[in-house]
Amino acid sequence: MDEKTYWNDFYNNKETKKECSDFCIFVINYFKSMNNITSIVDCGCGNGRDSYELSKKYIVDAVDNSGFIPESNKNVNFICKDFVDMNKDIYDLVYSRFTFHSITNENHDQFLKTIKEGAYLAIEARSSKGIDEYVHHGRTHYRNYIDYNYIEDLLIKNNFKILFSKEGKDMAKYKNENPICIRIICLKH
Repeated sequence: MDEKTYWNDFYNNKETKKECSDFCIFVINYFKSMNNITSIVDCGCGNGRDSYELSKKYIVDAVDNSGFIPESNKNVNFICKDFVDMNKDIYDLVYSRFTFHSITNENHDQFLKTIKEGAYLAIEARSSKGIDEYVHHGRTHYRNYIDYNYIEDLLIKNNFKILFSKEGKDMAKYKNENPICIRIICLKH
């Protein structure tokens, strides 16, 4: 099964979680006092659960290439497209939850180059420190576990200033899974 089919089937499953992620709440709280963010692109939005939550405060374009398209509302527009090389010049915040580890290292560089100067980037991804841990949804789809030093060097090379970073557990608990994740907020300068 190819990746698009896997994710389309996954998000069409009625048992897929609908509440926003802990990362989404973290990002909303991190930026709550900033008035310079109005537009967000949710890269790899999946079923839209974080997009809907973000759209309560911001205008959101939610992008995913799986073929699954949730219903748009007045503040969120769902788009079937590859988020890696799409133009991100109009967004104040690029949101990437569990998508950075779904693309190749080559795609990482391409993705970062499409973010405009002055835009924020929020990333949550699975750490390479957890590569051997239990995975609730199995290992039937692509995962490019991220090494912290790699992502830090990559961001600096692409002119990002890291404002917040954390690596560890208790950020993305799901049922009986508590993966080691990397969480980063940065600004392109």
